[in-house]
Amino acid sequence: MKTIVLLTDFSESSNHAAAYGYHLAKFLQLDVLLCNAIFVPVAVAEAGGFVWSMNGFDGLIEDSHEELKRLKKHFEHTDHSAGFHPQISCVNQTGRLSDVLENVMDICDAEMVVMGTHRKGTGHFFLENNTRNMINSATDPLLLVPPMADLGRLGKIVYATDFSYPEQDIKAIANLVPLASAFSAKILVTKIHTLHEERADHKEGVNRLITKVIAQTCYPDIFYKPIENEQVGIGLSLCCEEEQVDLLVMVHRSHDFVDVILKGSDTQKMAKHTNIPLLVLPGDSSKI
Repeated sequence: MKTIVLLTDFSESSNHAAAYGYHLAKFLQLDVLLCNAIFVPVAVAEAGGFVWSMNGFDGLIEDSHEELKRLKKHFEHTDHSAGFHPQISCVNQTGRLSDVLENVMDICDAEMVVMGTHRKGTGHFFLENNTRNMINSATDPLLLVPPMADLGRLGKIVYATDFSYPEQDIKAIANLVPLASAFSAKILVTKIHTLHEERADHKEGVNRLITKVIAQTCYPDIFYKPIENEQVGIGLSLCCEEEQVDLLVMVHRSHDFVDVILKGSDTQKMAKHTNIPLLVLPGDSSKI
């Protein structure tokens, strides 16, 4: 059965993200794979490093195994709702997060990968690098869940794009329909544009695109609303606030819209501080 992979380092924020992912799995009727990547320092004795003891290594593996079992039991014992209950499996491996995830994806039919984001603290820099590395290497949809994300129903999903690749946009929006349909959510398609940039012919072209997606998917709750703002990140932040958005979705291509969001100045602040989960779709993904 298809699966959602929930990445956790057992911190409060990553376990919250795992709970969010489990919540999605119930509505989408997908199984769950809990995954922990164990980082082990490389021993480089000749370079003045140290040798990692086997007892310490075995202890890390055992601790990870026990924490995964506890998290699994937590979901199983607290899920008293009716309907579908995901089957939960666990895996822990040593190595870099991206490498571990690549191995995991080879052994399961994953629809989505979920990971948490941290606000502040000693791990923030490393998590931010992990996040960027994951976005750049991901071949499946990647859901980034901030600590304050609400586990309630998804009422509105915003798909943000610059329409540089309209055919990919059609495919991406269509692939969002199963997720939106599971929650009876609206899909709002938006473009953040500068002053006077939105031309009448462009708006007509976008409306034709939306009409085409609706015809293909038979899902009527898809709308278009352009947002005028000089700063992409600020415009998106205002859009999400005004429209009471529950999920922000973007397609990632190298040096594109997502890079602007993650690397800009004002936009970087928005990406770090938003309470709205961000779903990043690989440019060539055929999944949600």
